[in-house]
Amino acid sequence: MNKKITLLFTYLILLQPLSQIFAAEQKETVEFFATVTSSSDANMITMTTNLYYNQLQTMDNYIIVDKRSDKYSESSALPSTISFFAEIQEKDGLWTCTLNAIKAEKAQKVSTSKSYDSYYKILLDAKSSISTLFENLNSGKKDGDDLQNEKNTVQNAQKIGIDTLAGTWRGEEQVDKIVILRGGRGFVIYKNGASMNIQVTVSDSNVTVKQTGRSNASFFPELPRETALQNATEAAPIFWELKAVNNKKLTGSKTTLLTDENSETGTKTGSYSVEWNKQ
Repeated sequence: MNKKITLLFTYLILLQPLSQIFAAEQKETVEFFATVTSSSDANMITMTTNLYYNQLQTMDNYIIVDKRSDKYSESSALPSTISFFAEIQEKDGLWTCTLNAIKAEKAQKVSTSKSYDSYYKILLDAKSSISTLFENLNSGKKDGDDLQNEKNTVQNAQKIGIDTLAGTWRGEEQVDKIVILRGGRGFVIYKNGASMNIQVTVSDSNVTVKQTGRSNASFFPELPRETALQNATEAAPIFWELKAVNNKKLTGSKTTLLTDENSETGTKTGSYSVEWNKQ
């Protein structure tokens, strides 16, 4: 009996390393390449690149190969691996970050792109963006598929009326809710307690939302408080240019005051991407 037990334990000990080998074989290799950017802020780019690298290392089923010193090219990537690299560009105070994952062996490439009004929001969104990218990759999506879906969305975007929009909407970080009333009037309630009156107009699937009435420093929570107080009275009305994806989703841009350290006022008028969802 003791001999049988000894043989069983020996078998289990030998089997464990084999199972670990098989588990390792199931993992995919990701080559992490250098970030593509035209930004002169090397420290911020390095910090973001390192954050993406660390986030990828926490993901199961992937072995990460550090190629942060090399730029991606088809010739530099191994066909049996996944190539990953980020693109970060800045223009007029708006940061655009695109993450890319490429499986050359399957002629598959997926990308996710987002715009941010603050560089630090890229850092906060890193984990979510990477997860979305690899979910799309594993589902078999290709960039061409996304482009076709986007074309179909635009072509099939339904005509929408003011009464259809009536209700409560959410979707901006500093805004508690947006209430649209029948007839086109409404108001935006900020998380800081401020309330802005708005007028909504619709043309086919295009939705324009404009601030009515005087500006208030509390309408610019993205700005430092002192900067907002100094610029609010002279600020142009805030407005949104949106498109109805369906009855419960609007996407587009918000135009408002943004921080500009090179300006005498410390601000400039700029836009960034927004998404509203009906509650």
